[in-house]
Amino acid sequence: MKVEWETVQAYMAHHPRWFENPERRQPDARHLALYRSVIPGDWRLSRRGYWLIATPPGVPAVAQGWKLHVSATSATTEATLRAALPVLRDAAVHFKFLMDASAMRENNGKLISRGASGKFLTVYPADEAEFRAVGDALTRALDGFDGPMVLSDRRYPGSRVVHYRYGGFQTISRVLPAGNRELLIHTPDGEPVVDIRHPYFHVPDWAKDPFPAEAPRGSGRASGSGSATGSGGSGGEITLANGRFTVTSAMRFTNRGGLYRAVDNETGADVVLREARPGVQVGPEGLDAVELLRHEHTMLTELADTDLFIRPVAYFTEWEHAFLAEEFVPGTHLGHLSVVHNPIYTLELSPEKLTDYYDRFRGLWLQVADAIAACHERGIVLADLSPTNIMVTPDDRIRVIDLESAFHEGAREGAARGAGLFTPGMTTRRAMLARRGDRASDYYALGGIILGCVLLCFQPDIIDPTIPRRVLAEAAGELDLPPELVSLITDLYQENAPAPDPAALRRRIEELPLTTHWRRPAPLALPPEPDAAATSALHKRIDTVLDGVVAYCAETADTSRTDRLFPTDLLVFETNPLCLAFGAYGTLYATHRLTGTVDETLLGWALRQPASPDRLPPGLYYGSAGVAWAQSALGYPELAVRTLRDAADHPLLHAGPGVLSGAAGHGMACLRVWRDSGREEFLQRAREIAAWLAVTAHRDGGLASWPDPEGGTPVGYAHGASGVALFLLALHGATGEREPLELGRAALEFDLSQAIFQSGGRYSFPSRAVEGDEEVAVVRHYWDEGTAGVLTTLLRYHQVTGEAALRRRIDELLPDVCRKFTVLPQLFRGTSGLGNAVLDAYEFLGDPALLAEAERMAGAVLCMAIDRPEGVVFPGEQTFRESCDLATGSAGIALFLDRVRHARPGARSNGNFVLDDLLPAAPGAGRP
Repeated sequence: MKVEWETVQAYMAHHPRWFENPERRQPDARHLALYRSVIPGDWRLSRRGYWLIATPPGVPAVAQGWKLHVSATSATTEATLRAALPVLRDAAVHFKFLMDASAMRENNGKLISRGASGKFLTVYPADEAEFRAVGDALTRALDGFDGPMVLSDRRYPGSRVVHYRYGGFQTISRVLPAGNRELLIHTPDGEPVVDIRHPYFHVPDWAKDPFPAEAPRGSGRASGSGSATGSGGSGGEITLANGRFTVTSAMRFTNRGGLYRAVDNETGADVVLREARPGVQVGPEGLDAVELLRHEHTMLTELADTDLFIRPVAYFTEWEHAFLAEEFVPGTHLGHLSVVHNPIYTLELSPEKLTDYYDRFRGLWLQVADAIAACHERGIVLADLSPTNIMVTPDDRIRVIDLESAFHEGAREGAARGAGLFTPGMTTRRAMLARRGDRASDYYALGGIILGCVLLCFQPDIIDPTIPRRVLAEAAGELDLPPELVSLITDLYQENAPAPDPAALRRRIEELPLTTHWRRPAPLALPPEPDAAATSALHKRIDTVLDGVVAYCAETADTSRTDRLFPTDLLVFETNPLCLAFGAYGTLYATHRLTGTVDETLLGWALRQPASPDRLPPGLYYGSAGVAWAQSALGYPELAVRTLRDAADHPLLHAGPGVLSGAAGHGMACLRVWRDSGREEFLQRAREIAAWLAVTAHRDGGLASWPDPEGGTPVGYAHGASGVALFLLALHGATGEREPLELGRAALEFDLSQAIFQSGGRYSFPSRAVEGDEEVAVVRHYWDEGTAGVLTTLLRYHQVTGEAALRRRIDELLPDVCRKFTVLPQLFRGTSGLGNAVLDAYEFLGDPALLAEAERMAGAVLCMAIDRPEGVVFPGEQTFRESCDLATGSAGIALFLDRVRHARPGARSNGNFVLDDLLPAAPGAGRP
């Protein structure tokens, strides 16, 4: 499930160590005091999320219709509420409002959903007559008020803050395969349809706009975003600034505004247009986006002569929006460039490749140091410098972009102080606490940038500043980094280090021995060799860490809550508190495998939570199938039977084919419960799922795949054909029937056909099938998407069939998963998932070098362990917060580390929900 950055930020804002549900934050008193002073005491007030919902006595609720939205900023909420409440009281109408000004600031943030932004107060009229009466009254009461435009709505005639749209009044929703929910409204015939909050005005087919002739300019036309609403040129072109700029494409949209490619008609040059909408609030002080864009134009103009910063072309206003035109810089940002070319990721760890890479990037680091020095000479602090806001041209010249947080050291207030935003791992705690960077924090960022070019491990600094330093020490030995480079990073990446002398720093970078250092392959390039003493020491470290993981889970469990049991990934709040991936059962399952026991109090918490089909989807990692599997593994097979039986007719059972959330994963759980309980009904259900997969498969030239509704075809284990193939192989093992084996073999062959040869002699996989001459921008190596997941299935088909062709494919794929260092330590998309595939290969093939490789990977994972008073925990999603969950946190990592202690040839110790006990063995299979 894709997680947008704005969602991550929302769940980071309310606890320094854990992703936390924003709904648990308590409001301040101001809005409540205003409400109580105006609204009679017999009205009912309830809370949902950040919203306080007012219900008048004796007035029935309406399900859907034309609703009114009043917009505001955090500075105007109290005045807006004071003016609006008497109108709403006198009308005796249902309404809701944001609980405090801080919630308003979040709801106006630059990265918040464009369909929800700006809304402070929502009114639910009973019919169109009341809609007009209340709309007119609010327009009068709020005359002279100003606020951001609500992109999903149109402005009510005569008002700048009252808006309207058609939509649901009551929360009617249905669960989706991934466990999240979608809101619904109904057609006049009673058919449920999705109530989408578009970032533009939209009227359902059966409804009629109450003011169709009065739609104001800028109310959501143009490019579907409510943005770039300039005058149309010939052929429907959008031109801005009195025809100076012609928009050629939209690059990205955020709540702040669009980012566009355009042509400067005065010069013929390509430019980038950055848009800012008034009322959007940026940073901890909620500064207006328009004011910040003007401030950024000032900063860039002052630095234009350095040739190190993006050059501004023009600043102008179109309709109500501000635009900054900047030169277009071809190339990519430094973060992407380092990932694409870093030998640690391409696995080209020869002395020549290491020398070429580091010598090239030394030139880029020098330019970044020069950019910092140029700012400081002018009394400017950059404050938010990171690899993603440093563009690199094809001839390796840098341009620093996005200076909204930069400021003059003498600035005291408003936008001149900068946005106060920071990139995790790129600023000191001193600067974060002060909401203001300084010269030393700019150089701290340079240290983080150089570290990121070695290895992307700086982000955990936000929760444990020792992690990047530990990982750097480990990587320095494995890559044989020059001590001078390590000491440079260490000196810059010190919380309390003073700003260095720019000239001396430049000399240090210039004098790094990057062209003479590597005369032999780095240790990481050499095949690992078994070492009994090193293995013993590693096992002791693993023992200590796993004991700490179990203790942490027990100590941090909170049975007083209903939204989650353990500190876990933010998606537990978006899905459900029980699922394997993010919820209680994944962590309980993992700790049970580690200890052989389950805490009955914690299991009791899980059993108290609702698990009906309207709450849980039927899939394995997000839904009831996984809950049943875990219940059976915890020693409650009859409970598992009940849970899985209740999901038999789930409407989402055939919503998709995959293992993560689709029919194949449900079928695997059926086989597990059949084997554990002996109930034939579950074997029959698995057969029915296989029959459905056979009917829905797309077959082409001996290959089988399952396209998705969007027209693409997923590749890999989680959603693609490899996961389906493993279910079918297990069904073959359970029944001896040939049809599942043959279909599964064709499915595996489809995914194998998608392998893409990479530099360094390795194969990786796209997340979706490549069509024709389509170029693949990203290939993956992980368990959910990528090589490790495909290899998981491939190894088992070779074990069963003994095919020599499959053995050759195993040898082709293994190099891509033998990676000690990845960005994340997690199971789904990190080192632990890769390590599981390596251990699978060791157990099926028996090569001791594979165990040594897995042990080497475990050493890197252990660098990410965090010691806390409660025990030991690992960083979760994006390494921004501590997490106990299976998908991204300690539970999944612990399953891998535990295997390292117990793996042996012929064992079947993979605890990540495979069915190895059902697999028949082919004669001779398993020998290296």
